[in-house]
Amino acid sequence: MKTLQKRLNTAALLCLMLIVSAAANAASKFDGSSNLICAAMDITACVDGLTCAKGQARTFDMPEFLTVNFKKKSIHADYDGDKTADSPFKNFQSTDSQLIMQGVENDHGWTMAISKKTGRMSISSVGEEVSFTMFGACKAL
Repeated sequence: MKTLQKRLNTAALLCLMLIVSAAANAASKFDGSSNLICAAMDITACVDGLTCAKGQARTFDMPEFLTVNFKKKSIHADYDGDKTADSPFKNFQSTDSQLIMQGVENDHGWTMAISKKTGRMSISSVGEEVSFTMFGACKAL
């Protein structure tokens, strides 16, 4: 009976160590040291003087997946079909809770914020007569 209890205690300890290790690894992935793949989930587009529209990336001909490359300081976008685009970020800040990147693309200023804890992301893109907000999630590559 004591042998069975020792085995159960050892198994429980190993499981706990794996869970703690996995949580530590997941947290370290959102610190700017690993590249990320991000999926766009919900987008809102607003045009000056008109109402806003909500939809998915394909609704607005926007990319569904973004790859954040911290070494190149660039975000790579894959659109449906063969279309791709790269947008360098001019500013990168790591706060206690978020990674924040900023850049300019097609006469629009953009900001991307990624939660260090969850990987959830939001992006805003603002131009002269139109603005977009995008919500999604990122995962370390």
